[in-house]
Amino acid sequence: MQQFFTRLALFAGFATLFVFCKPEKPCHELTGRWTNHEGQTLSFQPGGKGLMLIKFGSQFDTFPISYHYDCTQELTTLDLTDFKNGSQGGKTLFGLIEWSNDSVFRYDAEFGSSPDARPKTLNMEHADRYFREKG
Repeated sequence: MQQFFTRLALFAGFATLFVFCKPEKPCHELTGRWTNHEGQTLSFQPGGKGLMLIKFGSQFDTFPISYHYDCTQELTTLDLTDFKNGSQGGKTLFGLIEWSNDSVFRYDAEFGSSPDARPKTLNMEHADRYFREKG
């Protein structure tokens, strides 16, 4: 009988761990160069600085940006800021990231002046898929 209660206690302990201890989601490395293979490249440098490159024909427009990446929350966020020119000057691109693995992520974002512009969920039809460039 004592053996039964010992096993029951062990089972209850493991069940409690399973229910209350969620495994941490991985916080993938963002620094480096990423492309969506459709003319847009994001380059992230350590320290929150980067570049957005948009291809028009054989030419690239280059936009220096700052970024904030937060993978500690339930939804991973990536905000691109400090756009200096164009219709998006002064605005922030508030976004969500979903990682497929350490070299592929989907990014869904909206421009706005406050975090309220951020999508509430990742819309697969609207999200761009980015791939880490090698080299």
